Amino acid sequence: MLSIPLSWAGTLCPDQLMQHYQKTGASKWLDGLIQHCGDDLYHFILRQSDPALAQDICQQTWLKVMEKRHSFRADSRFKTWLFSIARNALLDELKRQQRWQSLICPDELAHPESQGLAVCPVARQQRFEQALRLLPFLQREALMLQLEGFSVGQISSITNELDETVKSRLRYARRFLQARLGEQNE
Repeated sequence: MLSIPLSWAGTLCPDQLMQHYQKTGASKWLDGLIQHCGDDLYHFILRQSDPALAQDICQQTWLKVMEKRHSFRADSRFKTWLFSIARNALLDELKRQQRWQSLICPDELAHPESQGLAVCPVARQQRFEQALRLLPFLQREALMLQLEGFSVGQISSITNELDETVKSRLRYARRFLQARLGEQNE
């Protein structure tokens, strides 16, 4: 087997890095995976939880990758497998904390809407983030996965739902955001 220099690890895609990590267990391949996917994973989980929980879930996810590296199937995308592990860990933790489906904070509902057109892109982004937090968990999750670049089929695989269910969640999420944000976000 040919050994690939560490400097090449940065040019490999996550799927290739995982194949090398799966075969060798060498930390350089895991480091490459974390470098490629770590920020995306953290931001996905963060939008579903809070910073402390997001960090904890990310750590649990990477530990699970290490533990289950031999169960990864090369015919699937690594990032889909990774996000599936993270989603399951997050749901388990939310259920354990009895926070499942109750992630809307009452103080977020009480914030008054800004008047007039939001000219500042920062204000527009803040309004989007606030509206996003108001979405039901499963709709927000589907939308966040789509914004991460996953297809409907990949989202279905991550969430273990039918394609039509994912499409419905995305449709309802878009309608909610469109109604909440109006023409400002179009």
